[in-house]
Amino acid sequence: MAINFTSARMRAWLAALALFVTPWAGIPAFAQEDPPGRVGRLSELQGEVSWYDEEQGQWVDAERNRPLTSGDRLSTGARTSAELRVGSTVVRLSEGTELELTRIDDERIVLRLHRGSLALNVRARQKAAEIELNTAEASLQPLRSGLYRLDRIDDSTYATALRGALRVDDRDGFTVETGQRVELWREGSGRGLLRSQFMAPQQDGFAAWIASEDRREERSASAQYVSPEMTGAEELDRHGRWEQHPEYGNVWTPSSVPADWAPYRYGRWAWVQPWGWTWVDDAPWGFAPFHYGRWVSWRNRWAWYPGDYVARPVYAPALVAWVGGPNFSVNINLGGPAVAWVPLAPREIYRPWYRSSKRHEERVNYYRPRPGERRPPAQVPTGPIMYGNQGVPGGVTAVPRDVLVQRQPVGRAAIDDRSRQRPVGPLSPLAPPVREVVVVPQQPRERRPVPDVGNIPRERGDRGDRGDRGDRADRGDRGDRGERDRDGVVDLRQPRPPAAQPQPQQPQQQPPQPPRAVPERRERHSEPDQPRTPGERQRGTPQDVLVRPAPVAQPPQPAAQPQRPPAPPQ
Repeated sequence: MAINFTSARMRAWLAALALFVTPWAGIPAFAQEDPPGRVGRLSELQGEVSWYDEEQGQWVDAERNRPLTSGDRLSTGARTSAELRVGSTVVRLSEGTELELTRIDDERIVLRLHRGSLALNVRARQKAAEIELNTAEASLQPLRSGLYRLDRIDDSTYATALRGALRVDDRDGFTVETGQRVELWREGSGRGLLRSQFMAPQQDGFAAWIASEDRREERSASAQYVSPEMTGAEELDRHGRWEQHPEYGNVWTPSSVPADWAPYRYGRWAWVQPWGWTWVDDAPWGFAPFHYGRWVSWRNRWAWYPGDYVARPVYAPALVAWVGGPNFSVNINLGGPAVAWVPLAPREIYRPWYRSSKRHEERVNYYRPRPGERRPPAQVPTGPIMYGNQGVPGGVTAVPRDVLVQRQPVGRAAIDDRSRQRPVGPLSPLAPPVREVVVVPQQPRERRPVPDVGNIPRERGDRGDRGDRGDRADRGDRGDRGERDRDGVVDLRQPRPPAAQPQPQQPQQQPPQPPRAVPERRERHSEPDQPRTPGERQRGTPQDVLVRPAPVAQPPQPAAQPQRPPAPPQ
């Protein structure tokens, strides 16, 4: 009996200890959670392309070179096309398309097509195993490198393997081989039975466009210097040339830049989770050279040093050091607070300003000493540093603090180097400013020639005998966009009908409710499904402090209508 009593007391003590320890067990893992080393990039856009900005809570005009990551959404308007790249993987969008980047990280690329058409070009077989395409009807997996097309019209998905093989991931799944096109739909309520019908590939303007772009894809000369998995590397051949630096080896120089051009000066800063402050460059080639590698001044011009060849390079929001200290002060010239940064030179250590582990920092700063070369000593992060580019004209960029926090263009607000003496002593590393929520006014978009990508026909053709599939009574009224989709995703493009509420016995005067800010709606867009949890994308960073929220226009509230009391029972 004593043994049983002792055992029971021991079990109770262990259970209490588990309750105390368990909430703290996950904290070190979360604190060491690293941001993804792989991101996407909007490389081409023709016409009206929109992107859902979570910070502003509305759809805004998309811009080239802004990093895209898990949870981002893109939408194209009429007579519009867009191209998205994630490393060597290319996604092209037709008009009237809405795409969600469900997941982009080191392990997976998961894309969800809500409507419209996309083309997927997979360059390597090993990359095909990391990619997944989803719609409300089905999930599809490329089995090897190739060219694939996916259309979603109404409640049907059309999958085409133009080159390669595409696996339909379902309980009774099958493979779509080269030259085949299949229509997929669900029968019954919820995730009903998956039905399919094979047909000839679609021949329209979008098909002609993706075939033309596929033929234009050429082997890049830059592939011998940088990995094709470096997002944005495909632009280097068209906008610059490779040369041999006497100390660093292979360097790349842009072919056409202004006379006073300097890295991290012609563009703007944006807040991108989970990294925080992220550089968005104006140049069409301005992605890879600002998120990988380092910059060096050589022959009175700037050259980009990509570093050693890495098969899967790690993305960084901006390879700069935020600087200040007694040897560099511009507050007097500006009449207010200023921020400054300097591009890192080869072999200088990049210190992330976002939450990351030591392993992530080592991956970003990967360096392999050459035979007979001794690695330079590491910089001391706690004291002033003499940066290699701080004495170069344009090396240090300083702007009023409001230029950064309000996401304004940097070039026209930067302090001219000729108006002050450049810093000659060590500079102190600083933390970037904290985040401030602002509403960025939309600038008129430059209109460019639009390729004829054609219209996706709305005719479904002869589907044959499909039983009761056409009976909407068996699957609910699909015209009501407020109902829940069969895969559990709520369509928020139209207001959800209010749920029935019990009627009060006596009419009561309801107090006025404060208005609620809602995202701007556009008819061709759907709203994101649900707000993300802090563990998905809103991982906190030391600078993630919300101050001075921008005012949002409040919608007028309808006058309260008195409710009629229920009739007395007969």
